[in-house]
Amino acid sequence: MKKNVSKEIPSKQASDAFREPMLAYSLPIKKATNRQLLVRDFDYHHFKKIADKAPFTIADWADILHISERTLHRYAKENTIFSGLQVELILLSEKLISMGNELFGKDGFKTWLNSSVFSLQNKKPKELLHSYAGIQEVINTIGRIQHGISA
Repeated sequence: MKKNVSKEIPSKQASDAFREPMLAYSLPIKKATNRQLLVRDFDYHHFKKIADKAPFTIADWADILHISERTLHRYAKENTIFSGLQVELILLSEKLISMGNELFGKDGFKTWLNSSVFSLQNKKPKELLHSYAGIQEVINTIGRIQHGISA
């Protein structure tokens, strides 16, 4: 048996009822934040601006970033982009530097970093700057000092 298939084209009104704008179903475009852009495009030039404010030597920065001094010099020569983990350490160090310089002044901050601090179990703050958690602990200590909270 053969079925009768209608070859009618639906009227324009009927077809418009089922057409909806596709835009309503698309996801909104998320704008990248400044921090995300920095991680992607953070080169030695950006690092140098932060390093100039810091009381750290090239050897100190190499230890903080877990790279050799030679690699850091190569980054300077070629204006290389840092990896994401290195950028996170640099940005966290920038926060530490600004807080320390604000509280102690640049020379005082350098002296404080190299002295034993009771609230850090008599460790030198500079010894803790080799990890994200260590840098955060030093930042927290400076914050407590700013607010007058002892140990």
